[in-house]
Amino acid sequence: MRRIFILAFFAVITASAQQQVVLDLDRTVRLATDSSLSAQKYQSVYNVSRYKYLSWRASRKIQFSLESTPVMYERYMTRRYLSNEDIDVYRQQRMFYSQAGITATQIIEPLGGHIYGSTQLGFLRTFGDQNQTQVMTVPISVGYKQDLLFYNPLKWAKKIEPLKLARAEKERAYGIETASEEAVAKFFALALAQDQLRMAEEYLASCDTIYAIGEKRYKIASIPKAELSILELQKTNARTTLANARIARNRAAQELAAYLGMDRQTEIELIIPSVVNMLHIDVSEAIMQARANNPKYLSSQQAIAEARREAERAKVEKKLSLSLDASIGLNQVADNFPDAYRHLLTQDKATITLSVPIKDWGKRKNAWLAARSNVDAAESAGNETARDTELEIAQTVADFNERQDIVETSRQALTIAEDAYGQTLQRFIRAQANAYDLSLAQSHWQTARQNQIASLKNYWLAYYHLRRLTLYDYQRHEPITH
Repeated sequence: MRRIFILAFFAVITASAQQQVVLDLDRTVRLATDSSLSAQKYQSVYNVSRYKYLSWRASRKIQFSLESTPVMYERYMTRRYLSNEDIDVYRQQRMFYSQAGITATQIIEPLGGHIYGSTQLGFLRTFGDQNQTQVMTVPISVGYKQDLLFYNPLKWAKKIEPLKLARAEKERAYGIETASEEAVAKFFALALAQDQLRMAEEYLASCDTIYAIGEKRYKIASIPKAELSILELQKTNARTTLANARIARNRAAQELAAYLGMDRQTEIELIIPSVVNMLHIDVSEAIMQARANNPKYLSSQQAIAEARREAERAKVEKKLSLSLDASIGLNQVADNFPDAYRHLLTQDKATITLSVPIKDWGKRKNAWLAARSNVDAAESAGNETARDTELEIAQTVADFNERQDIVETSRQALTIAEDAYGQTLQRFIRAQANAYDLSLAQSHWQTARQNQIASLKNYWLAYYHLRRLTLYDYQRHEPITH
């Protein structure tokens, strides 16, 4: 029993220890990019594009397939002509058939067609007045097929498919950086809530002390009853403020823990970061990195390439379409397998299909004009996207570069407000200041504390927002790939 109690005690201690986590900003971001549901979602979306790309890569290699009809049995009535009686009669017919063939295909990207080769073997057995067995063989057949001689979809696929994968990779990094930015926002939301809770606790303790001092001074008629009532009201309001601050802190902690994939009841202790010294970002460099990394640019390139592909297709189909299918091979039919491979006969096939519009009332011409207009629309949309993105980057860079000075100013303001509050508190204890002066000094001190954290929050949010827009790490001086 004692051993069970000891094990249970250590289990409780271990569980309690596991629910306490110390987080700085870097670790918070790492957890958001590794463990959050948002990061997993973006990875899953990327995997779809990656597997589609690998499927396309595989389609460019030679493809082998087996097509077979292992067993087919039929019993049916068929009409036959009896020449000696000059009449048609119905007779029952039974048939067993089996066939298999292997086909290999290889696309030819420069031409837009594909070469194919095959080998086939078939067995036919009929039952009736006279049983008959036949074996059909095609030892080899090689051909070439071109769907549209003047339009090459394979050339366009070779250009567009890698662009799709590159876009998917950048979109994954962009999405994960979005998760990082959101984690930073939740980190500082908790930091503000925790500081508000500490201030509420300090304020309540201060109100208790000040009220106790006020009671002593009231007993010796040093302060009037109204001023003592104000001190008592401040003490009561401090309890309410503390309760609300505790609720806000718990909510912010649960939101951050849940976002990072932790248990919602995890006790989180934050280490507030400072600014990155001597980090000044140049607008031109940021825009250059965005053009190389931001998925919006790749999305515009893909849309323009796809529009140009459709315009080329419509232009070709506006005039005519031409397809070619030619093959050469060997075949034979015999009563048994060995004879089916003797005295092979040549098997040739050549088909040219031509389609020329004579009068379609402008159908194909308008389709081509629509496709060409779509190219113009895609190019205009791409220019608009680039303009808006670069404007946002320029504004974010200017915002970030100013934030470092704001953080330093708020730090100085906090030092001044903290010193002023300490001096006012000492004056109040010596009966040289009233309750209003003390409350005002304490309010300035609390505001300065919140402004200090808020300035750091805005600084780091601007930094991570710029990281997301440019997908570039300005501290390590390298692109962000995840």
